[in-house]
Amino acid sequence: GFSVVSVLTGVFIQETFKVATTDDRVMMMSKERQRKVHAKKMAILFTAADEDGDGFIDLGEFRRALADTELRTWLSAMELDVRDETAFFTLLDLDGDGRISYSELLEGVAQLKGGARSEQVVNLQHSNREMRQMLQLVLDHLSESQQWRLPHDERLVPA
Repeated sequence: GFSVVSVLTGVFIQETFKVATTDDRVMMMSKERQRKVHAKKMAILFTAADEDGDGFIDLGEFRRALADTELRTWLSAMELDVRDETAFFTLLDLDGDGRISYSELLEGVAQLKGGARSEQVVNLQHSNREMRQMLQLVLDHLSESQQWRLPHDERLVPA
């Protein structure tokens, strides 16, 4: 009796681990497939929007592309807010040169679609804290040299 239960338990655990390993592989393959599909869709969008074929999308080309209601709906379905075309363009123009390359479109849309992930929020909080501390150092230095003071002697970072 006991040995049969032990064998059955062992087989059950072994099969459970096999399924778990398979699930991880399926999840990784699915993620890779999603990445490839996303890249293919962005390539189609990029080619259509790059009217002059120079390998970049400028703001004018971007606005003309977004005049297509079907494209706007598709981007909205990816939870991308395209109501402010200039702001959206600026977010995609990662190097700030006034034009979007294919890699900027691919990376920018991937980063912007959906809600903010917790790691992104924590990273922003950390960066914000660092900037506030650096600004406080500058303000302290200016205050010491009597060149400038915050109203009511406020501090940006608690002492």
